[in-house]
Amino acid sequence: WHQKLACRVLRMGKTPKHIAFIMDGNRRFAKKLHAESLVGHRRGYDTLLNVLKWCHNLGVKMVTVYAFALDNFKRSKSEVDSLMELAAQKFEEMMDEEKLISEYGVRVQILGDIDRLPANLKKTVGRVMKSTRGHTQLTLNIAFGYSAEREMQQAGATIAKAVENRELKWSDVSGDLVRRCLYTKGEYEPDILIRTSGEMRLSDFLVSQSRTATWICFISPLWPELSFWHLFGVVLKYQRHTSTLSHERSRLRYLETQETIEAVEAFAKALRSNYKSKENNVATSNKIEMANRIRKFLQLTRKRREAYIDT
Repeated sequence: WHQKLACRVLRMGKTPKHIAFIMDGNRRFAKKLHAESLVGHRRGYDTLLNVLKWCHNLGVKMVTVYAFALDNFKRSKSEVDSLMELAAQKFEEMMDEEKLISEYGVRVQILGDIDRLPANLKKTVGRVMKSTRGHTQLTLNIAFGYSAEREMQQAGATIAKAVENRELKWSDVSGDLVRRCLYTKGEYEPDILIRTSGEMRLSDFLVSQSRTATWICFISPLWPELSFWHLFGVVLKYQRHTSTLSHERSRLRYLETQETIEAVEAFAKALRSNYKSKENNVATSNKIEMANRIRKFLQLTRKRREAYIDT
């Protein structure tokens, strides 16, 4: 009942819509127990389920977790294979957590380079996303095979290819279009980003999405040691600074708007240097035509990216 009371207190203030977590410390937790690293990863999964419950009770609409970095594929083959097996097992278990997933209305999405995943894991991930895509209460983004640098590269390549195929015109390119081509598809930016284990770096996680006044917290407990009260303390501090954060976000967005034209022109120029386009530099098309082109392009892009869900 203490946790329920604490949630009620927090919900009287401004509650974050989106909390992101860098789940760091699983292997160190296992080492503390003198156990194999997979023991730490299994305990970390239990913590994730608890975090979903806590965030649901707080009224959070989106949770994003950094589960597996693209750079982690550089680890030893045996460790990567073990982690892929564990991931497939945990996604299967997520399917079995029907009560939790359905009761809290959790929709699962994967952010990352899906093509790098083994075929069996890719298939399992697709089943989880397909079975939960009708849920609307809470979105769980799992960053798996993720890199912010790779995310931006793929967004640029997707737009450039669309221009080359005449699905878009260069005049359609904007900062907003780039954001909507990221893995997060332009959804809520994180209000809070938490990294456990005491490490003080972002490790190439949600770099673009966290640029406008995200409250970033580095806390000492290892991920499997994270408790409700750690989260409570972070959200409470966030609430004390919401007015400052809101002002900073507005200021940054104003500056971003002022620089958008130059930034987009530079971005388009960079893309042209890598992708030859036969399109002539013509005047900006009718706004309705532009909106329709962009809408169709985004629908097609999403369909291509998520083709594995229905296979």
